[in-house]
Amino acid sequence: MDLTILLGSFALLMIIGIPVAFCFLTSAIIYMWSSDLPLAMTAQQMSSGVRGYTLVAIPLYVLAGELMNSGGITRRIFDFANAMVGHVKGGLGHVNVVASVIFAGASGSSSADAAGLGRIEIKSMLDKGYRPEFAASITAVSSTIGPIIPPSIHLVLYGALAEVGIDYLFLAGIVPGFIMAACMMAMIYFLVVTGREPCPTQPKASPRERLRYFGRAIFPASAPVIIVGGILSGIFTPTEAGAVAVGYALILGLIYGDLTLASLKEAMVRSVKSTAMVMFILATAKVFALGITLEQVPELLAVALFSLTENVTVLILLVLIALLILGTFESASANLVIVTPVLLPMAPSLGLDPVHMGVVVVLALMIGVITPPVGISLFIVSDIAGVSFGKVVRNVLPYIFALIVALLLVTFLPDLVLFLPRVFGYAG
Repeated sequence: MDLTILLGSFALLMIIGIPVAFCFLTSAIIYMWSSDLPLAMTAQQMSSGVRGYTLVAIPLYVLAGELMNSGGITRRIFDFANAMVGHVKGGLGHVNVVASVIFAGASGSSSADAAGLGRIEIKSMLDKGYRPEFAASITAVSSTIGPIIPPSIHLVLYGALAEVGIDYLFLAGIVPGFIMAACMMAMIYFLVVTGREPCPTQPKASPRERLRYFGRAIFPASAPVIIVGGILSGIFTPTEAGAVAVGYALILGLIYGDLTLASLKEAMVRSVKSTAMVMFILATAKVFALGITLEQVPELLAVALFSLTENVTVLILLVLIALLILGTFESASANLVIVTPVLLPMAPSLGLDPVHMGVVVVLALMIGVITPPVGISLFIVSDIAGVSFGKVVRNVLPYIFALIVALLLVTFLPDLVLFLPRVFGYAG
């Protein structure tokens, strides 16, 4: 009965459009009241939900991404990617993906990618005669790479919740991030060569031009090497790496002369707003997760799944489908707080390593970022491109298929994920 009250009140509040953080908090308070639990536990759980030292990395990586957008760094990344792959069939579509891979190595935020780098990418594509729907859809899709390639805000969050080493999670995200990029670029190429997507062509950049743009982008492109290399060498922790990323982005912005006091203030305000939203969701979701734990939802779910079938492959597919559905209705951060304590106890039964599961869960939830009805990135890019939300949704469907292919590869070929962590000492 108490579980019905918890989940039923949460579902009702979501249906009537209450923000998710208040859904978590209100349904948890109703549950505690009906279960005769002390309401003082609400404050205790909210406090513990945002107390971890590891979570300090979240505002730092958010700020690093905003500083890169404000400091002219994203423009240099885009120009370098254009010089390298702009001549390939698919043109600026491929440039869009490659630029997101580079940007991901210093930010780790899909919204920062879509809003900052995405503005440059979409404007450039529209100026070259690309369809607005194509420009918007590929920008939204490529922004999902950010939370997979280190440093990743979502992997930091998963690591804090699952008590898994952030350094190993960062290493585990590298290969899947490149697999995602390859699947996206393959889909772009297929749509262009089959005539489904008209695409302007541009000449191949000369070696001199490539060298010039490489020189302009070498310091921004070095950010992931510095961050990941510093973590692996023990120079700084993953949390301290966030501070390094902020300092590096700040120095580059000042050197390039594009970062003004006004733009610095705007970047900090945006970072505070983004961080406050994430932290409030974490705090309230922690209270909700207490009810999930007390009602033994992980155990009940495991029993229910294994009563359907004992085939591990089918069970994993059912979990992936559930994650994809959840991702379409709520942000990845909120979903992570809920699904991590539910799925983590099931990992051994499914034959999944905790680090492997972290990458799989984050990737599955990120597909929801570009899937309606929420589709946060879709709203951002449709506004930038000046095209209707519905048109962006229709054009993004082939790329969702490409990402699902990447998800299946990452899920059922665990060595792709665990190879690098094992090289650096992970025993899983």
